Amino acid sequence: MKYILMIASALFLLVGCSHKEEIKKESLGETRHAPDTSMSNEATPVSTNENPTTTSEHLISISKDPIDHLTPDSYELTDSSCPKGMIAPSYITDQSIFYVDDQSSEQPRDQIIAFSRSSETCDVLYEATEGINSLVGIDQTLYWTEYDTRRTSDVSWTIHALDLDTGKVQAIHEGESTNENPTPILTTHDQSLNWIQYEVKDDRVISQVINYDANTDKKSTLVTTELNENGSPDGDYILEQKRTGNSLLLHKAISKDGERRLTLERVADDEEHTLLTDEEILSFDGADDRFAYTSDEGLTIVDSGKEETYRFKTTSKRTPSDAAVFVNPHTVAFRDRTENVYLADLDTRIALSLRRDGFGHTASKPIYFNDTLCFAVLKEESLDESVTFYTYKMK
Repeated sequence: MKYILMIASALFLLVGCSHKEEIKKESLGETRHAPDTSMSNEATPVSTNENPTTTSEHLISISKDPIDHLTPDSYELTDSSCPKGMIAPSYITDQSIFYVDDQSSEQPRDQIIAFSRSSETCDVLYEATEGINSLVGIDQTLYWTEYDTRRTSDVSWTIHALDLDTGKVQAIHEGESTNENPTPILTTHDQSLNWIQYEVKDDRVISQVINYDANTDKKSTLVTTELNENGSPDGDYILEQKRTGNSLLLHKAISKDGERRLTLERVADDEEHTLLTDEEILSFDGADDRFAYTSDEGLTIVDSGKEETYRFKTTSKRTPSDAAVFVNPHTVAFRDRTENVYLADLDTRIALSLRRDGFGHTASKPIYFNDTLCFAVLKEESLDESVTFYTYKMK
């Protein structure tokens, strides 16, 4: 476990993570993995295609020309009601930008902050009794995981929901992470909230991808895998998940016959397709027949339908590309060198730079909610470390 945490700390410094969950997301290169996968509550067998199609490749080049059809709204956090320091947006609506004020102290009492896009002031919506992690949103509801964030495992956690219209906070799920298994990282797609939770039974680690329907408040299990750690590890361990329409992308570690490999797989219609094997994935996303991922080499986008691959080579392996997110089926936003955010357009094979305020500053990872792309920039040379939000309406 000490070795795992050392890797996590190194990756955190390397990638410039936007919030605490990124430490855990990249600390999971352990010997954990499992078979038995399905997209329903039933234990339905899943067939696997382990021969990804070879595709033709295209390079994506950088353009710093102005983007006529994309004009950002910018908001500088100068009001005294807004906390200072590095801020990363977690969710955005037409009215507000939401983020976590991470209290760096021995007794974490993190706060959820709402930045008004009209008055440019900040309000504290919620103060946790411990720490807040993995803040996301669906429509007018915020969701997050709350626990003692000084610990990465062996801790009780609760998933909360906050209604932005009424201010009501309620717990929708709770559990415990044990045996060095991480706490839930929340992701969203349409009206679905998803996370991974782990159960330990004797020498077996069971990974489950849970779906919470925001409309009905019902929970279901999308995928179950199992890793047997008795003797030589055997089975699958789910590291990360991302819902993309009618399919689910899974980043897994698979152990068999004393060997271990990492895969990125797509599960759809009770079939599992292997997309990548043994790639050092930092982030990934999908849209229709396309998926994108970042690594030390840069950004890669694969169009499975057209059998084509698009690559952006990172400008610095010391701080590689990360935070890939589709804003539409032919455009991917991502961050490079922790200081710039780009839009990679597959039609033109151009990566458009979104920074207009000069380089040398720190940019947060971009997020995309409600047809809006958002990121923050910290100007560290200023006396008050000024922060500016940039938003781009994509539709």
